[in-house]
Amino acid sequence: MKQKIIITFLCVLSGLILIFWRSLSYPVIGIHPKEDFVLDQIRVFNPDRKNFSNLSLEFRNGRIFKIRKVHYGSSSEFSGMTATPGIVDMHAHLPPHNLLDLIPYFSLLYLSHGVTSVRIAGDIDGTAVPYARKGIEDGDFFGPRIFSCDAFVTSGIPRWKNSILVNSPEEASEAVRALKKKGADCIKSYENLNVPIIRALVETANKEGLPVIGHVPYGMTYEESKIPDVQHFFGIPRPASLKRDNVLNRGSDWNEVNEKLLNDIVKHSVKNKIANTPTLVASERILLFSDYEAAKEDSAVALMPRFYREVVWNPEIGIPAYRSIEKEYLQNHVQTAILKKKSLLLKLFRAGAALYLGSDAQQPFVVPGASLHQEMRLFQEAGIPSYDVWRMATVDANRAIRNETSFSIQEGASPDLLIFQEDPTNDLTKISSLYAVVSQGKLYLKKDLDFLVQEFRGQQSKFIFEQLSLFLGKLALEKQTKEFKH
Repeated sequence: MKQKIIITFLCVLSGLILIFWRSLSYPVIGIHPKEDFVLDQIRVFNPDRKNFSNLSLEFRNGRIFKIRKVHYGSSSEFSGMTATPGIVDMHAHLPPHNLLDLIPYFSLLYLSHGVTSVRIAGDIDGTAVPYARKGIEDGDFFGPRIFSCDAFVTSGIPRWKNSILVNSPEEASEAVRALKKKGADCIKSYENLNVPIIRALVETANKEGLPVIGHVPYGMTYEESKIPDVQHFFGIPRPASLKRDNVLNRGSDWNEVNEKLLNDIVKHSVKNKIANTPTLVASERILLFSDYEAAKEDSAVALMPRFYREVVWNPEIGIPAYRSIEKEYLQNHVQTAILKKKSLLLKLFRAGAALYLGSDAQQPFVVPGASLHQEMRLFQEAGIPSYDVWRMATVDANRAIRNETSFSIQEGASPDLLIFQEDPTNDLTKISSLYAVVSQGKLYLKKDLDFLVQEFRGQQSKFIFEQLSLFLGKLALEKQTKEFKH
């Protein structure tokens, strides 16, 4: 009798473990990209020259085997469609690799929106990038090419686990060399650094052939920092005008920013060859806090797991920096800052300064992939012609991450391409006509990628996954609140 009870107990326990495991495991991928295919009779857009070539591209084993000029005859699946280079998110993030296993889903969201390369502006705990790269390379899940700054180079109390603390120019130089040895593609200059440390970071990075991106530290001006690629337009409001050291205030307290300062920033940027990745969408999406219940129903926001919508981005218990934002602040500060940032963006563009498009995904209501489309539209709303937006989002960005081969249309290349049913190059609303993605020479139909997105969403809506993610999300936020609130 005792033996039967033990056997029954073990069977029940095994069943519960199986149910639990299936609730957390991402869907089995039953879709395989094509490596042998023909893109027949397509219009290939060259953002550098802003022109089109009518071509047929034959791929074998994921590489261009033959390029032919179009000879119109019978139509094919891709006839008349427009092909552009793949777009790049120049300020992306992935969630940590943990029990919830969200990296395959985030990677899929990027790719399904035509984001074929991402620059990871810091791997929060150092687990995301190695896992994502291996999973994509092994074909366990689908995702973009990954370029990563790896750790945050910082001083003082670290905000993230994957940080390298430096307290002198010598330590900064050593940090760069250590990151280069580790395989980093760029250097992320972060918070609490002084000018001599930043100068040492940049100088050593230049010698090691690594680009430097970063925050202008709180209390320092844009001009003092001379960071080669400034993120979020930090450092433009004068330090004394910021109410507090908080990402919300640093990105939104622009009321004292005047026309003269904007013009000075442009002159300084051009003179010192400073690039900007403004992540306007991260500011624009903050406005959704004006109606949180409606924000949760936003079509892009709905793509995210429930714990993001109800915990991480909750205006009362969510990310500490964004709690209890008053509607008056949204209107008088956030909205004002966005308008001035657009004005600055256009000035920088007209002056010939380097500009890149990034999303800062996982900030409130900023969704991987979808947010980069929104960033492209914000650049256009600022007055930048759509052709130039495409150039910045594709060839300019790929050159910046030294990924020129990704938009190379020549025999033997394995390019990244987006195939659209309608031409989006002069009308960004046509991005919604995305039909297929070619990533590293492999063809994915958009409908297949969307099917997988729905499979993941179904898995994430299961009771066990939802409850566990809500629980873990609250724990993570409580820990974050104890460590810092800015």
